[in-house]
Amino acid sequence: MVLREWADSDIPFMPRLFDAEDMAANTDIPSPFDADAFLARIRQRRTQRVVDLAVTRDGGEPLGLVALHVASGVLGYAIGPAHRGRGLASRSLRLMTAFCHEKLGFSRLRLGIVQGNVPSQGVAESAGYVRGDDALVERVNGLGQPKLLETWYWTAPATSGR
Repeated sequence: MVLREWADSDIPFMPRLFDAEDMAANTDIPSPFDADAFLARIRQRRTQRVVDLAVTRDGGEPLGLVALHVASGVLGYAIGPAHRGRGLASRSLRLMTAFCHEKLGFSRLRLGIVQGNVPSQGVAESAGYVRGDDALVERVNGLGQPKLLETWYWTAPATSGR
């Protein structure tokens, strides 16, 4: 698996990845989907210290995305419908979690998962995240609907001080 920057050449792939009702219902990716606007949004978010990377098998065709809000340690992920069920979300989340811990020094990371999104909960669990006891947070999804988010956490394993 290779995570890489998004490029103009990815625009033709984006609608197949992100123009899905369940994608908009469970993320802030807008529907109807506009690939040009989405790529501009990715580039603009970079100025706000948000890193959106394409999930690929080998650096080629994008299969989804993984994102990091650097200031807050919040991660997100979305895999295109045709590529789900292959462990891509779990692997990309584990890869980003390891990078954030080992290279950026994060000892705790967060996810916000729409309440009732069982597949995403499974991804989080498989990557070592646990549901927090925090109050649910209301956010607007890509369809303009309010949704309740559960907070999930990853905490770095304690190291023995030999």
